Amino acid sequence: MSKRFKKYMEIAYVVGIFLVALYLRLWWINNVPTFPIFDFKTYQEIATNIFWGAGHTLNGEPVAFQGMGYPVALGTLYKIVGKPDEIIAKRFNVWLSMLTLICTYFILIKLTKRKFVIYTAYTIVALLPNYIAYTNVIGTEVFITFLFSVIILLQAYSFDNRVRYPLLGLFVGGAALTKPFFMAYPVIAASTLWLREKDLKRVIILFLSVMILMTGVIAPWTYRNYKKFGRFIPVSYNSGYVFYLNNNPYNANGAWMPIKDVYASETFRKKINEILQDGRRSEKVAHELEVIFKPKAKEWIKENPMEFLRLGFIRLKSTFFSGTWDIDAWAQNDQRPVEEKYKVWNKDQKITYLRHKNFVRAMRDILIYVLSSFGFIYITLNVVNIILGFFKKEVKLKNEIIIPTLNSAFFIAVYFVYEGQPRYNFPVLFLFAISTALCLDMIRKGVKAE
Repeated sequence: MSKRFKKYMEIAYVVGIFLVALYLRLWWINNVPTFPIFDFKTYQEIATNIFWGAGHTLNGEPVAFQGMGYPVALGTLYKIVGKPDEIIAKRFNVWLSMLTLICTYFILIKLTKRKFVIYTAYTIVALLPNYIAYTNVIGTEVFITFLFSVIILLQAYSFDNRVRYPLLGLFVGGAALTKPFFMAYPVIAASTLWLREKDLKRVIILFLSVMILMTGVIAPWTYRNYKKFGRFIPVSYNSGYVFYLNNNPYNANGAWMPIKDVYASETFRKKINEILQDGRRSEKVAHELEVIFKPKAKEWIKENPMEFLRLGFIRLKSTFFSGTWDIDAWAQNDQRPVEEKYKVWNKDQKITYLRHKNFVRAMRDILIYVLSSFGFIYITLNVVNIILGFFKKEVKLKNEIIIPTLNSAFFIAVYFVYEGQPRYNFPVLFLFAISTALCLDMIRKGVKAE
């Protein structure tokens, strides 16, 4: 087989998988019924308010409970198109998902020359059930994953730093406006450069460039929050809220719990009720809760470090090793068409349907368990190299070690502290796919050598 023919075959495979991935995403949003609930409903409501000219509001009040990046982008898109239709949001997700796949491919060919790794990881990302199903969800998952993939792409490639560093800062700023914990990402970007090149001057320039541009992107929203709420709120005011709900004496599963169920003394409960006006005011507009919740969470963690650690590991299990029930809950939750058919089916038809449904769920769960396992294994294999790389100037690491390990660990650390549930694994699944392909390649080569 000639090199030219082999190259054509590789291009045909990449394009073919891309088209299959596009078809599956479009088919899903057009054929699988769902409706937005909880946070997803809030995103749609805020985007619709932006479309109608009511600004970033909820129930007639200014709000900054969630990052503004996604609802503002969606509301702006609605204005451009001319209507706040949910199918527009879903088509937007499809194109963002396809752009993420393109970014993943270019990240892969920069990280490694090994064809097995490139095409294995690329295929997983293209056909991953989560990445297909969540195009049906009006939420931040697809949006933040696209921004994150661009951020990694900008670190993997080398071109004029006068352009690359500001671009990186702008995208990190956009990510921070969507997920506020990205405000810490300049440290990850600087660490990546240090581990790869050990050039302190360039590291400092990169860090300052990204930090300044990120701050510039966030600053107008921070100023808006100061005007609306009378205090310094960089992006959102739910960090203290989430922090305490997930770290209090009555939390046993490391996940969100209703405010009415959290631990609170009589005096503290009275403060909560005053802020919420005895249930008449939505928690999402009650920015004052952050002020009283965050100190309580810190106090409890300081007094109960072992309990906090237990909750942290429970959160990691909930995020990475709880299967894919979230797809059923958020991406295909409208069961009315099935229920209508179910009424007239005989027992054999019902059993066949349930068996098929459980089989599909089982295959999805197994895939996520495999990806998460290899993701954590890859981090474990490289953690010593990362630590040595920080402190030994002569130790320079490759991007294929640094990027999957450091970025996955960044998300894991955030989820360990705050909250865990399966949909939070979404932004790192393409990194886990890369880690899986790298691990499988090592196993494949080891077996071959043996």
